[in-house]
Amino acid sequence: MPDPPPSPASSERKKQIVAAKNLLFGAGCFLILSLPEGWGITRSYLEPDVHSTVGWGGMSWVEAGQADQIVFNRQRRIALDLMIQIKRGKHDRLDLKEVQVSSQGSGVAGGHPASYCYGEVKQGLFKKKTFKTLRVCFHCPELQHTLFLHFTGKCQEADLREIHESLAALECH
Repeated sequence: MPDPPPSPASSERKKQIVAAKNLLFGAGCFLILSLPEGWGITRSYLEPDVHSTVGWGGMSWVEAGQADQIVFNRQRRIALDLMIQIKRGKHDRLDLKEVQVSSQGSGVAGGHPASYCYGEVKQGLFKKKTFKTLRVCFHCPELQHTLFLHFTGKCQEADLREIHESLAALECH
Protein backbone atom coordinates (compact mmCIF):
# COMPACT_ATOMS: atom_id res chain seq x y z
CA MET A 1 0.00 0.00 0.00
CA PRO A 2 1.58 3.38 -0.99
CA ASP A 3 2.17 6.15 1.51
CA PRO A 4 -0.53 8.81 1.62
CA PRO A 5 0.39 12.20 0.15
CA PRO A 6 1.61 14.83 2.62
CA SER A 7 -1.13 16.81 4.28
CA PRO A 8 -1.73 20.25 2.74
CA ALA A 9 -0.88 21.98 6.02
CA SER A 10 2.62 20.50 6.17
CA SER A 11 3.44 21.09 2.49
CA GLU A 12 2.24 24.71 2.58
CA ARG A 13 4.48 25.76 5.43
CA LYS A 14 7.99 27.03 4.89
CA LYS A 15 10.60 27.35 7.59
CA GLN A 16 11.59 30.87 8.54
CA ILE A 17 14.68 31.34 10.71
CA VAL A 18 14.83 34.15 13.26
CA ALA A 19 18.52 34.71 13.99
CA ALA A 20 20.88 37.49 15.02
CA LYS A 21 24.54 38.30 14.75
CA ASN A 22 26.43 39.47 17.81
CA LEU A 23 30.03 40.70 17.95
CA LEU A 24 30.77 38.65 21.07
CA PHE A 25 28.74 35.49 20.41
CA GLY A 26 28.55 35.30 16.61
CA ALA A 27 25.31 34.21 14.92
CA GLY A 28 22.61 32.74 17.12
CA CYS A 29 19.21 31.32 16.23
CA PHE A 30 16.22 32.46 18.31
CA LEU A 31 13.82 29.94 16.73
CA ILE A 32 12.59 28.56 13.45
CA LEU A 33 8.96 29.23 12.56
CA SER A 34 6.81 27.22 10.15
CA LEU A 35 4.30 29.89 9.19
CA PRO A 36 1.11 29.12 7.24
CA GLU A 37 0.99 29.79 3.49
CA GLY A 38 0.82 33.50 2.69
CA TRP A 39 2.62 34.54 5.89
CA GLY A 40 6.19 35.81 6.05
CA ILE A 41 8.56 37.38 8.53
CA THR A 42 11.01 40.25 8.35
CA ARG A 43 13.10 42.27 10.77
CA SER A 44 11.72 45.30 12.52
CA TYR A 45 13.72 48.49 12.89
CA LEU A 46 14.91 47.33 16.35
CA GLU A 47 18.17 45.41 16.53
CA PRO A 48 18.11 42.01 18.29
CA ASP A 49 19.74 41.79 21.69
CA VAL A 50 21.68 38.59 22.40
CA HIS A 51 22.87 38.05 25.98
CA SER A 52 24.19 34.49 25.59
CA THR A 53 24.16 31.53 23.20
CA VAL A 54 24.47 27.77 23.58
CA GLY A 55 25.41 25.05 21.10
CA TRP A 56 22.88 22.31 20.34
CA GLY A 57 22.55 19.99 17.39
CA GLY A 58 25.37 21.63 15.46
CA MET A 59 23.80 25.10 15.74
CA SER A 60 24.26 28.09 17.98
CA TRP A 61 20.97 28.97 19.73
CA VAL A 62 20.18 32.13 21.67
CA GLU A 63 20.05 31.14 25.32
CA ALA A 64 18.94 34.60 26.51
CA GLY A 65 17.97 37.67 24.53
CA GLN A 66 15.26 39.51 22.64
CA ALA A 67 14.32 40.02 19.00
CA ASP A 68 11.58 42.09 17.41
CA GLN A 69 10.20 41.01 14.03
CA ILE A 70 7.26 41.74 11.75
CA VAL A 71 5.02 38.82 10.77
CA PHE A 72 2.96 39.75 7.73
CA ASN A 73 0.42 38.55 5.21
CA ARG A 74 0.77 40.75 2.14
CA GLN A 75 -2.46 39.54 0.46
CA ARG A 76 -4.59 40.28 3.53
CA ARG A 77 -2.64 43.48 4.30
CA ILE A 78 -1.83 42.35 7.86
CA ALA A 79 1.36 43.19 9.77
CA LEU A 80 1.89 41.95 13.32
CA ASP A 81 4.67 42.95 15.68
CA LEU A 82 6.39 39.84 17.05
CA MET A 83 8.49 40.18 20.17
CA ILE A 84 10.56 37.11 21.07
CA GLN A 85 12.06 37.14 24.54
CA ILE A 86 14.19 34.28 25.86
CA LYS A 87 15.13 33.95 29.52
CA ARG A 88 17.39 31.37 31.14
CA GLY A 89 15.65 28.92 33.47
CA LYS A 90 12.01 27.97 33.84
CA HIS A 91 9.37 30.70 33.98
CA ASP A 92 5.68 29.82 33.98
CA ARG A 93 4.01 33.19 33.83
CA LEU A 94 2.71 34.98 30.75
CA ASP A 95 3.13 38.76 30.78
CA LEU A 96 -0.48 39.90 30.95
CA LYS A 97 0.21 43.43 32.17
CA GLU A 98 -2.17 45.82 30.39
CA VAL A 99 -3.78 42.94 28.43
CA GLN A 100 -7.55 42.69 28.40
CA VAL A 101 -7.72 38.88 28.20
CA SER A 102 -10.50 37.35 26.09
CA SER A 103 -9.36 33.71 26.42
CA GLN A 104 -6.42 31.68 27.66
CA GLY A 105 -5.35 28.10 27.91
CA SER A 106 -2.61 25.58 27.24
CA GLY A 107 -1.30 23.92 24.11
CA VAL A 108 1.95 22.93 22.43
CA ALA A 109 4.79 25.02 20.96
CA GLY A 110 7.79 23.29 19.44
CA GLY A 111 6.78 20.01 21.05
CA HIS A 112 6.71 21.58 24.54
CA PRO A 113 3.70 22.34 26.78
CA ALA A 114 2.79 26.01 26.34
CA SER A 115 0.51 28.61 27.91
CA TYR A 116 -1.25 31.16 25.74
CA CYS A 117 -3.73 34.00 25.86
CA TYR A 118 -5.69 36.06 23.37
CA GLY A 119 -6.71 39.58 24.18
CA GLU A 120 -6.38 43.26 23.41
CA VAL A 121 -3.84 45.89 24.39
CA LYS A 122 -3.90 49.65 24.06
CA GLN A 123 -0.79 51.23 22.55
CA GLY A 124 0.20 54.73 21.59
CA LEU A 125 1.54 57.86 23.15
CA PHE A 126 -1.39 60.28 23.11
CA LYS A 127 -4.24 58.56 21.32
CA LYS A 128 -4.13 54.97 22.48
CA LYS A 129 -5.40 52.50 19.90
CA THR A 130 -6.61 48.97 20.59
CA PHE A 131 -4.69 46.06 19.04
CA LYS A 132 -5.29 42.30 19.14
CA THR A 133 -2.60 40.23 20.85
CA LEU A 134 -1.56 36.61 21.19
CA ARG A 135 0.89 35.80 23.97
CA VAL A 136 2.61 32.41 24.20
CA CYS A 137 5.07 31.11 26.80
CA PHE A 138 6.88 27.77 26.96
CA HIS A 139 9.91 26.18 28.59
CA CYS A 140 12.47 24.27 26.52
CA PRO A 141 14.10 21.70 28.86
CA GLU A 142 16.76 20.83 26.28
CA LEU A 143 18.27 24.34 26.38
CA GLN A 144 17.00 25.17 29.89
CA HIS A 145 15.32 28.42 28.93
CA THR A 146 11.84 29.89 28.51
CA LEU A 147 10.53 31.56 25.36
CA PHE A 148 7.92 34.32 25.36
CA LEU A 149 6.24 35.21 22.04
CA HIS A 150 4.02 38.29 21.72
CA PHE A 151 2.12 38.83 18.45
CA THR A 152 0.33 42.21 18.34
CA GLY A 153 -1.45 44.13 15.59
CA LYS A 154 -4.59 45.28 13.81
CA CYS A 155 -6.20 42.03 12.70
CA GLN A 156 -8.97 39.58 13.42
CA GLU A 157 -8.61 37.00 16.19
CA ALA A 158 -8.90 34.33 13.46
CA ASP A 159 -5.60 35.62 11.98
CA LEU A 160 -3.90 35.19 15.36
CA ARG A 161 -5.40 31.70 15.69
CA GLU A 162 -3.93 30.76 12.30
CA ILE A 163 -0.47 31.85 13.50
CA HIS A 164 -1.02 30.13 16.87
CA GLU A 165 -1.79 26.79 15.20
CA SER A 166 1.53 26.95 13.33
CA LEU A 167 3.53 27.28 16.59
CA ALA A 168 3.25 23.54 17.32
CA ALA A 169 5.76 23.03 14.46
CA LEU A 170 8.28 25.71 15.51
CA GLU A 171 11.84 24.65 16.33
CA CYS A 172 13.55 25.98 19.46
CA HIS A 173 16.54 23.61 19.68
